[in-house]
Amino acid sequence: IGERGGVRCDARLQTEHAGLYAAGDMCEYDSVPHGQPMRIEHEEVAAAQGRTVARNMLGAKEEHGEVPYFFSDLADWTSLEYVGPALEWDEEIVRGSPPEHRFSIWYLNKGRLAAALSVGRSDDLELARRLITAGSDLGEDKRLLADLSADLRPLAGRS
Repeated sequence: IGERGGVRCDARLQTEHAGLYAAGDMCEYDSVPHGQPMRIEHEEVAAAQGRTVARNMLGAKEEHGEVPYFFSDLADWTSLEYVGPALEWDEEIVRGSPPEHRFSIWYLNKGRLAAALSVGRSDDLELARRLITAGSDLGEDKRLLADLSADLRPLAGRS
């Protein structure tokens, strides 16, 4: 059992017993992209971990590196979505209008996107996932995250 109360696994979601894997709410795994153990209890994460476990049980040696994602429906009028682990951040940028329940909050750490939260702006989340995966320093372009007229897609193509 790990510090977060889950079954400890390596980055490939294998326990200390060869051939025994874990996924889902009980899985506390070494996250290589985030540099520390993680345990996330949400169905989307569990499904992604299950796919990694299946590939590894079939002989792959794949580290689970998917950026965490979760969602929750808010009544019948919108949903809240979140991508990334945001273990720490030093800047928040708001895109859209919180009073109108249509906004995203971008969490940056040292110029790189760490996580994003969206209410009523689902399109922002796929871009956020790509930016988090790329790990690019956004530099001065981070100001575009707040500009609703800006096309953010070119940011995801940076290396």
